[in-house]
Amino acid sequence: MNTFKEFEHTVADQSLLLTPYKALFWKNEETLVISDVHLGKAGHFRKHGIALPQSSNDENLSRIDHLISVYQPSTILFLGDLFHSEKNAEWYTFKEWRLKYSSIRFLLIMGNHEIYPETDYELMGVECYTEFLKSGILFVHDELERTSETKFSFCISGHVHPAIQMKGKGRQKLRLPCFYIREDALLMPAFGSLTGTYTIKPKEKDLVITMLDNQLIQIQ
Repeated sequence: MNTFKEFEHTVADQSLLLTPYKALFWKNEETLVISDVHLGKAGHFRKHGIALPQSSNDENLSRIDHLISVYQPSTILFLGDLFHSEKNAEWYTFKEWRLKYSSIRFLLIMGNHEIYPETDYELMGVECYTEFLKSGILFVHDELERTSETKFSFCISGHVHPAIQMKGKGRQKLRLPCFYIREDALLMPAFGSLTGTYTIKPKEKDLVITMLDNQLIQIQ
């Protein structure tokens, strides 16, 4: 297995830089791509009697702060499920946090957990799309539900929360989030700290890049 600090994948003459922070930096467009943050999930569970700390929400925003500091994006593209459910304290925390980055363009592909009207996001300076196509790359939340009839070279999506199961000596098993790359598509790992995962079964020619201890590991 090979390890990397970053992993560059080129498609349609576009440079996609995979990071060990479960995010992708699109170098040509100076765009940070993040999927499935699920902000407000802790607050949602607290409302239903399950005690989860507010710190998980703050951690997610702090990790985005770090990515902005490192990659200096002009745009941040969220691939759906930015929020988990109904408005709660985390919504207003994000609204205030957004003000720090007024010079950065925020785009959101609407996911299945986006239950607020688009106008609520747009009032915060977040542009909403069903799908987003640029330079031959189509960005959607769920690849299986894309509707675009426009030709594209490559599709980048989230929704699935992909992970790979690694087996050690004996009966040791470890499931790690991953980037899952096929010939014409890339599946993003879920960014949020409270998200579950779905174990993928890659085919022989697929590329699987996971992350551990701030490093990327090429599984196959």
